[in-house]
Order: sequence, then structure tokens, then C-alpha cells
Amino acid sequence: MSEDHTRAPAPGTDEPVAVVGMACRFPGADGPAAFWRLLVSGGEAIGPGSGLREGRRPGGYLADVDRFDAEFFGMPAREAAAADPQQRLLLELCWHALEDARTTPLNLSAGPTGVYVGAGSDEYAFLSRAADARPSTYTMTGTGRAFLANRLSHFFGFTGPSLVVDTGQSSSLAALHQAVQGLRRGECSTAIVAGVQLNLTAEGDEVVEALGALSPSGRCHTFDARADGIVRGEGAGVLVLKPLSRAVADGDRIYCTVLGGAMNSDGARTGLTAPSEAAQREVLSAACRQAGVSPADVSYVELHGTGTALGDPVEAAALGGALGRGRPSDGPLLVGSVKTNIGHLEAAAGIAGVIKTALALFHRELPPSLNYQQPNPAIDMSALRLRVCDGRRAWPERRTPWVAGVSSFGLGGTNCHVVLGEAPPLAVAGAREPASQVSVVPVVVSGRTEAAMRQQARNLADALDAAGRPAALADLGLTSATTRTAFDRRAAVVASGTDQLLTRLRALADGSGVDGENGIVQGARGSGLTAFLFPGQGMQRPGMGERLHKEFGVFARAFDDACAALEPALGASLADAMWGRQDLVDKLNYAQPALFALEVGLYRLLESFGLVPDLLVGHSQGEITAAHVTGVFSLEDAAALVAHRGRLINTLPPGGAMIAVQAEEDEVRRAVAREPGLVGIAAVNSPRSLVVSGEEQATNRVAAHFEALGRRIRRLRIAVAGHSPLMAPIQDELRAVAEGLSRNPPSGPVIVSTVTGSPAPAGHFATPDYWAHHVCATVRFGPALGTAHELGARFFVELGPGRGLSTMAAETVDHGVERFTAPMATEDETGGVAESVAAAHVFGAPVRWPAVFGRHARPVDLPLYPFQRARHWLDTTEEVAAPQAASAAVQWSRDPFDLVVTCTLQALGLGPEADLDVSRSFSDLGMDSRMAVALRTTLARITGRPLPTTLLFDRPTPASLIEAFESDAPL
Repeated sequence: MSEDHTRAPAPGTDEPVAVVGMACRFPGADGPAAFWRLLVSGGEAIGPGSGLREGRRPGGYLADVDRFDAEFFGMPAREAAAADPQQRLLLELCWHALEDARTTPLNLSAGPTGVYVGAGSDEYAFLSRAADARPSTYTMTGTGRAFLANRLSHFFGFTGPSLVVDTGQSSSLAALHQAVQGLRRGECSTAIVAGVQLNLTAEGDEVVEALGALSPSGRCHTFDARADGIVRGEGAGVLVLKPLSRAVADGDRIYCTVLGGAMNSDGARTGLTAPSEAAQREVLSAACRQAGVSPADVSYVELHGTGTALGDPVEAAALGGALGRGRPSDGPLLVGSVKTNIGHLEAAAGIAGVIKTALALFHRELPPSLNYQQPNPAIDMSALRLRVCDGRRAWPERRTPWVAGVSSFGLGGTNCHVVLGEAPPLAVAGAREPASQVSVVPVVVSGRTEAAMRQQARNLADALDAAGRPAALADLGLTSATTRTAFDRRAAVVASGTDQLLTRLRALADGSGVDGENGIVQGARGSGLTAFLFPGQGMQRPGMGERLHKEFGVFARAFDDACAALEPALGASLADAMWGRQDLVDKLNYAQPALFALEVGLYRLLESFGLVPDLLVGHSQGEITAAHVTGVFSLEDAAALVAHRGRLINTLPPGGAMIAVQAEEDEVRRAVAREPGLVGIAAVNSPRSLVVSGEEQATNRVAAHFEALGRRIRRLRIAVAGHSPLMAPIQDELRAVAEGLSRNPPSGPVIVSTVTGSPAPAGHFATPDYWAHHVCATVRFGPALGTAHELGARFFVELGPGRGLSTMAAETVDHGVERFTAPMATEDETGGVAESVAAAHVFGAPVRWPAVFGRHARPVDLPLYPFQRARHWLDTTEEVAAPQAASAAVQWSRDPFDLVVTCTLQALGLGPEADLDVSRSFSDLGMDSRMAVALRTTLARITGRPLPTTLLFDRPTPASLIEAFESDAPL
């Protein structure tokens, strides 16, 4: 993952900064939505320790901090177990915050992204030392505090500032302040701000208790007479920040804005750990000045609010002096503290307060601050013009945007206050071109693993089921495709309504959905080139293209332009012939123009969706379409060639026939030779599917010969003997038509000629002789497909009615092909187009998703990535090398598969029970250079074979290494 670090923004002045994404794990709340529900319901997530924290004091604890999706982040088991769980938590939350911001790491291309982390705890390192764990190559990177930020920058490819801020309890708010400054100075274009705190040891509780700060009652009573100390909590939060102007221009959802802030220190005015009223008052006033707001503009302050007998009165006095003065008695400053809900998160306390306040601004509602019954007698709330927001309430009425402050004060005297503002109303969008309402859409899901992909489908179905008013399908489709990273395990569900979408998502989730059936497309991302196939006459059907014409403006315009170019020669409306007089579509002089117009429209439609082929193969007349889209002919000239070709063929006398036979080319050629000048091989569609064409009685005799041998034959629904000697009389006139047209060498996709079965030399398609010969020549479709496959085509798209060419292609290239798709395989044309787009995505072809869903589609909330967590802790790093190596040595003489798998698992630090996908590359499995050296050394020792240092470069997957050992090939 990387970003464009060449486009650093111009430094701003005091432009507000937008909060466009967030993620969190707090006690009792996994995610911002759950956190908001906890807050507005007055929930308190304080409880006794359990699991890893069994027997600990009451506090705010997270569950499963020992579990992590190491495979997702490319971390071997040993490295994951050595990594501070704070690092692991931040990795997952940063991913979710970007998804919440409706972007992906690869989309952060406007300039460098900075990472600012507030943290102050190293308790995992303490646990490691206490367990006498020997340092490993991962110890420094796993427990060094700087790597809390550096790990994020490395994994996501962020190139802006990457730093950890430790100012004690104000660390994460100080990190936010530094991030805002970095954005304004132009050091980064986007900023990731995080705060994290995990309380992993009982010794941490003892240290706080020795300071005299812990609450004996086990509850936080901010500004209440019962205030008796803090309750420890843990958790983490991540914010995504952008300059406001860019967020508005990008159409981002904005939770709130950061207007400004300030930091200072108590200095020597008090004891080292005693709060200073003067310093707090100064930082509050400085923050307002820097934000450009007056004290009276501030409606609410999220307090530091620890609930201590010493700290609360000092904070209240500072607030009253800086922000309360001059307020009317009936308009006091509202205050509250999230610590009453989840405890004091210490280094992460500031980020928790910011997320609470941002959500309050976004939802236009203030949640209650808990445990407030009787004012602290040391605080004169009335005189200070303060009021605890002890109930759920709307923001105070005012004519200007709401403004709130968030305070966080470090125990050692580092004070920070940040001023937040209400998000501006969305700019009124300019007039947009009306967009057609897409009736059938693909909704995509993916995962690093098959299990994650299926869980994603299940979570999406559950979310839709629970929603009172599900989002529009186009909104769901756009969001799923553009705001989520597309991993290698992919699927897409095509649906025309919510109920159908739910049914198909659940089938995908439970494994009952079959690829290519019932609107489900799924599989591993492929690789290779894309080939478009253009059919010729015989594939047409009544009404073809009518639904596409109504649904897609791009198709309609391209189709109408083609019709306008064709109709002067036809002397009639082509659309009427296709959609009105259904008896006309099979007539030669209409069928060929109809197919041409349809194929051009379908090509331009898929092109508008970003589906651009590498190779083109045209069957018979379909090659004229291929020539047009590559620039050999203009639309008008291609239309003239099609119309004149059809007209000339129609002038030939009746008495021809075309019959498909099940036979190989050599035996058909021998049979045809017995009817010289009367019958020819019209098409070689696949190795055992050919078409003979010519004079009717002679052609029937050839067909009867094969029928007598028990071969299948099928008479084609065509009244002329195309691509046979009977076409010779029109060759000269067709050559003259081609000579009168403007012709150019093809550009763009490569046309594989179905006359020669190979790519034609430059200029070949621009010669009149080619098109004169074309009408008589054998259509070597099968060999052309084989050539396309040899050139690397792995994804084939049929651009015409039916799936005849796809069937032929599957018979010709029955191995190594990732996928065939035919947008018009059935009369459900819009569904077919959606399925083809889905197939392209699953294959790995780039798709221009906004064009697929139309300009009316807007991003909506979707479930976040479902991490597949497993336990990674200090006690999971026990050595398994010796028994595994012994097992491998025993198996070597019998099974190279066991040898490679066992030694690979050993190198990765995984137990023998772990699953190993031998088709994945060693790097994808999480193997780094040190592990690669260890694996090669172990294999060399066990096998007694000298192995090159480039072993895993030459054999990049376990499967290829197994194959080499099995074949005893040189290594």
C-alpha cells in the first residue's frame, strides 16, 4: 500500500480541519455506533476484571485483547505474539477508521499522510520481562513505543510525519493538536490521530493506588460531592483528519471540525502532580483565541473530569474564569465527562472525549454525564456559570454554529484544550446531468481469506435485515465497491431489490451459493488479459438491446448513432425492425446491421464502465465491429461496410445451407474435398465443432456422411451459404466498397484475426483485399481463441445476444481460463450486464464504479471488515521447531509435501495444526527475509541437498517448492 507523496499541500493558515472518519474500541463499545448508544442511554461500562484481568479492580476493560488478525496484516505468528497488543489494536482501528471515512489506503493519493499517536504505556514489555522471555528479532519493533506510530505508517504506506506523543494523560489530545498543526503547516494532507491505552498488569493499578488517585468506590463522580478518585479504563480511538476545504470538495461526511487548540505546562506554579488553575485557564483562553471564537460561543466542554477531590474544583474554577464569565445565569456552560461512562483511559482519555463530542455535534444531541447528584461543595456552579449535562438533551438554541471544547490535562502538568465546531452544511451541488436509475446492481464483498469474505456477506445481510429503511441498492453497491479494499477473495451479488439481495448474500455467506448461478459471482482474483468476443449472424433474437436502450444512456447514444449511420443504406428504421417487427430481425439485410449496432452500443457501455479489452476476436461480421472500435473504420464507414455486405449477400440466389458438424478439421476437410467448388468449411469454432457451408444438396451430403458416423449435426437458421465458395461472386464489389472507405491501422486492443487465427500484421485490416476475402474465408474462431489464450487472455466477454461464442471458447480453451461472461446471455439484459461487471471485478479487471451506479448514488454506512482473530500472546511463542523438524526429517523420504509444509509452518512460527495454503506466495503467507533464510537452512539440513540463496525467489510458493522436490528437479 502506498500513496502519492509528491503532492504535498500548500501550507494553510488557520483553516478548520475536518474529522471525516473514526473508529474506536472502548469499554462496552466496539465502534462509534455502539459507543454513541452507550452514551445516550446513560450506560456505564465499569466492571470487575475477567479473563486476562481476572481478580483486578473494577474498571473499564476491553475483551479479547490477546486476539488479533495477524494474517490480514502480514505478520507471522511469532511477530504477532511479540508485538504490543496496543500496536495490534491500532492497526485494526486504523483500517476501520479509513473504511468509516469511506476511503481506502490506496485512495489517500492527495499527498503524504501523517500519523500522530498518543500513548504512555508499555505494560506488554513489562509482562515479557516478567516472564523471562528471551529477546527476539521482533522484540524491539514489537514493544518500542515509537513503533505504535511507525508500524501504522509502514503497513499503510503513509509517508508523512510518524510520531508518538507522550504527555501523560493528555497524550492523545496533544497528538490531535500536533496533527492539526501538521496539516496547517503542510507537512501532510491527511492525518491519522490515535490514542491507545491497555492496562495489562496489576502493577499498573498498584502504582496509581500508591499515588492516592484510585476511587475506593469504583465509580467516577465528576463534579459530584462523592468524588473520590479515578476509575482506570482502557481502549483506543482513531480519527481521520483532512483540511475542511478538501473534505467539502471531496463530498466527505464530516463529523465535526477542529477549529483550533492550545497546549501549555503548569511549570513550577504547583507541585509536579498538582493541577494549576492559572495554567488551565490560560490554555482555555489561548485555545479560543487560536480557534477564532469568543468564550461565549462555546456551548459545551468535555471535561478532563477525573472525579478527584483535588482536580475537579481546580478545573471548574479555570473553566469559570476562562469561559463562564459574562454568561447569563440562564445560559450556563454545559459540561460533562466520558470518564463517568468508561473510566479514565489515561493516554487515550483525550481521544475518547473528542469522539464523544464529535458524535454529539454530528447527532445534534448531548448525552448525559453520569453519577452527578449533588454538586461538589468546593465548586460554586452558579457563580462559575457552569452546569453538568446530567441528562440527554438537545444542544442549546443559538443562531451560530455550535462550538464545543475538549480538555485533557497530564498528571505532570501538560495541559491541552481543543475547540471543535459543528460541521458546515453540505455545499449545494451544482446541476447534475440526470442519471438513469439502475434497476439491477452488483454489491461486492471481499476478504483476505474465504472465511472473511463470507463473514462480510453475512454481516452485510444482518445489517440490511436490521435496518428499518435499507439504503438504495445503488448506494450499497457504490459504497461496497469504492470505499472498501478489494482483496483477492472476491464475490459479488447481483440483485434488483433488497429481498433478493438478502437471499443471495445469505447463500454466499453459508456456502450454498454457486459461482455463476442465481446472481452470485465469486472466486479468487485472477490474472491475465481480457478478450472481447463479437458474434456474427445467427446469434440475433427479437427485442435484443431494447432493455439496455431504456436503462443505459451510454448504450442508447452509441446504438442510436450506429443506427443513424446504417439507416440511409437500409431505408428503414433499424430499431423498429429489432423491437417492433420481430419477423424482420432474422432477415439478412436487417440481422447484420442489427448485430453491429448492438455490439457497438454494448462495447461503448462496457468501455464507459472501465472495462477495456486487451484482445478482440470477431466471429464473421463481428470482426467489422472489432475493426471499428480499434479505429480501422469510422462509425460511418464501418456501417457502410456492414450494410453493403448484407445487401450483397442478400442478392445471391437461394439454395445455400450451413450445417454445424461434430468432427475434427482434418476429417471435415477430406469430406468437403469430395464436393469441390460446392462446399467449404465456413467456421472452425472449436477443435470438434465446425460448420460446413455451400450448395444445399452438396452440404447435406457432407452432413449426412458425419451423421452416419454417429456425429451430431445441426442445421443453422441461415438461408445463405456464408463463408463458402458461393460467396465468390460478390467479392469484387465488396472490395470496391472497401476501397471507397477511409481505413487506418488498428490502435488499442489487438485484433486476433479469424481469417488467419493469429494477430494480423500492422495495416492488414486496412486493406480492401482482406475484407473482400473475408466473406469467403473460413472463420477460424477456435484457432483465434487459442492464440488469444496463448497471448495471455484469461477473461473472455461475449458482446452479443446469447452465449454461443462463450460455449465455443470453453470447448477450445478448457484449461487456464479464469472466467467467461456474456452480458446478454439471457433476456434479462440489465442483470446480465451487472453480472458481467461483477465477473470483471472478481477476475481483477479495473471497473469505473461511479459510472456503473450512476451519479445519483451516494456512499452509505456498511459493516466494517470482519477481522479473523486468533490468540497471539507471550505464551504462544513456545518453540515448536525441534519436534516439527524431526517430523519433517522422518517424512522427507516419503512425502515432500509434508517436508515443505512442516518446515514452512516452523519458519512462520505456526504449530503443525495450522492450515497452510500452498498456492499462496511465501510473502503473502507472512514470510520475511529472516524466515526465508531459516527455511532454506532447515530444508538443506534435512534433505542434504545444496540449496541456492535464491530458492524462494525461484520457487515463490510452497506448491512450486513441493513440485521441485517431487520431481527431483535442480534447485
